[in-house]
Amino acid sequence: MKVAVGQFQILPGEVERNFKKGEMLIQEAKKEQCELILLPEVWTTGFPFKKLKELSKTTPEILEELKKLSENTMICGSYVVDNPDSDKVFNIFYAISNGEVTFSYKKIMLFSFTGEDRFFERGALSQRNTFDYNGTVFGVSICYELRFPELFRRSGFNGALVHLVPAIWPKPRCRHWQILSETRAIENQFFVLTSNGSISSGKWEMCGSSTIFNPWGEPMRRMESNEVGIITYEIDKMEIEKIRDRFPAFYDSRKNFAPIFSRIK
Repeated sequence: MKVAVGQFQILPGEVERNFKKGEMLIQEAKKEQCELILLPEVWTTGFPFKKLKELSKTTPEILEELKKLSENTMICGSYVVDNPDSDKVFNIFYAISNGEVTFSYKKIMLFSFTGEDRFFERGALSQRNTFDYNGTVFGVSICYELRFPELFRRSGFNGALVHLVPAIWPKPRCRHWQILSETRAIENQFFVLTSNGSISSGKWEMCGSSTIFNPWGEPMRRMESNEVGIITYEIDKMEIEKIRDRFPAFYDSRKNFAPIFSRIK
């Protein structure tokens, strides 16, 4: 399966401009005959906290446009979605393919360091963070959730061979972004795809460094902090099996800890 990761500058509140940039990357991925493209966290709106409720009203129309673009390509990323029952919004990952939203996941771990928890509703811990696409199981975590290995282990135990991480991760903690992404690939022995904003987003300077890691934790493709565009890679599921058979750390973990995870509600 050929996959793509997109990276670009996300302008807070500039929905139309952000969408046009994302659309260009989607079209580029389709020309490269990629079956899936991952875009950054809340890539159409960014994080202007006090405007999120208003900006969430644009998401339904955005999703309809993405459905039109999704023939033979799974479009993945997260969006600001209104919660009509409160003054807050959700950060929801959507997988869109062939005109339909086939999977959604609400961000669970909110970044209290910047006040995300004051503006966003938390997703349920019990929700599933995996989906199947063309015979491959994908896991999902959003940005800050990279710091919580339990979510990655859960997806691995549920069959994920590729884990997707859309983010808006700033430059001051870029080393953490790179090390944690690499570690999640190593400890679960699966592919990890990370998509980040580049250059800047409002007052935040962005880390960029969107990367495709193989199951040995090696960066197969990586972008610089100021790059805009896509990186692509042909994922071979046999590579995962070979690594896990040769060095069975994940199998040992699943054998001993999967029963414990299955009891967590």
